[in-house]
Amino acid sequence: MRRGTARRAGCNDAYADARLNKAEAFALAAGLDPLSNDGPTRSVAVSNAVLAGIAAADSITCRTLRQRSASGNHADAIDLLRQAPGQAQDTGTYLIALVNVKNKAQSEDRNPSVPETKRALRAMESLIRIARAT
Repeated sequence: MRRGTARRAGCNDAYADARLNKAEAFALAAGLDPLSNDGPTRSVAVSNAVLAGIAAADSITCRTLRQRSASGNHADAIDLLRQAPGQAQDTGTYLIALVNVKNKAQSEDRNPSVPETKRALRAMESLIRIARAT
């Protein structure tokens, strides 16, 4: 894929609703024991927060732009989210916060710290709140 060409897919309100429902389900799982002293448990909470945030971002862009990112590159989803009409620039920043901790939670031998977990949960909650209001 050439640089600067992000893959996108069309979507509608039904898809936006389905993605919001998934975001809320992932958020529920993220909240089971997010601030545990057990690092792997925090990793699971953050992983679910990331999935919730991505689903909420899809819901926002589907509802406002009738598009979602179909790229494996999270930067494309962030760029698309920042184009959503009526959304503050912070909306993309919330997704960035989640993407920044994703690898630590899912792929590394280290686990997110309690402060990182709290930031991820706040970012997730903000994206879901925005998706509900959109």
